[in-house]
Amino acid sequence: MPLWMVFAAVAVSAATFSCFAWWLVDQRKRALAALSARSAETAEQRADRIAILSHEIRTPLAVVRGAAELLAEERPGVLNDHQRRFVRRIIDNTGQVIELSENLLVQTRIEAGIFDVHRQRVNLRSMLRETVAELRQLCGATVRLAVFDPPMYVSVDPLLIKQVVVNLVTNAVRSCGSSVVTVRLLKRDTDVLISVHDEGTGMSSDQRLHLFEPFSTNTRRGEGTGLGLFVSKHIVVLHGGRIFVDTIDRKGTTVMFTLPLQEDDYGE
Repeated sequence: MPLWMVFAAVAVSAATFSCFAWWLVDQRKRALAALSARSAETAEQRADRIAILSHEIRTPLAVVRGAAELLAEERPGVLNDHQRRFVRRIIDNTGQVIELSENLLVQTRIEAGIFDVHRQRVNLRSMLRETVAELRQLCGATVRLAVFDPPMYVSVDPLLIKQVVVNLVTNAVRSCGSSVVTVRLLKRDTDVLISVHDEGTGMSSDQRLHLFEPFSTNTRRGEGTGLGLFVSKHIVVLHGGRIFVDTIDRKGTTVMFTLPLQEDDYGE
């Protein structure tokens, strides 16, 4: 066989192999794209189911907690000490389940990649004052607000940031029992800093290492799932901020998070 025919045959074989290789790569890409689409659809459907379940859980529990709060205020009549303890237990446990359903909903939407941040310009000081006032009633603990700056307007999702504060305060109350929990707000050059400090037992280095992992908790068994801090970290990160902890074993804990100031926030 002439040499040129050998080279031609080799060239044809190489071209055929190249086309086949590109076809395989294309088929692989199509298969991965289809798998990714199916996974995204499954995750979104799961998030929708969790949303429906969360709503169905929260609605009746909110009614139960509302009725228990009326009893705690002794509007229907005076309670004895045993009855007050039972009512307080109803309020605490319904609150925990409502909190769990909200955190589970957020976690599922984050995992599904369908979690959105709806920013608004809000007065962060006023929002914290209202949130702390609600927490004083719900937690049954001393929750203080330390804010010395004038009103500050920040572009955030108010519902999500409120959820972070609620998660941090309730976690602090569970960790320190009846001690004082202090919420502080400080405006800095490029961001605002919100901190929640408790006077509890603090955390060990191992607890601190796993603090923001799902289902990791330093509270007593049955007093939290560990989802709150996991969800809070994702909310803060989605806002472009950071969350970190300062704790000493048996000396208390401070959890802090930052929210970056947007260009329009500097005028206030």
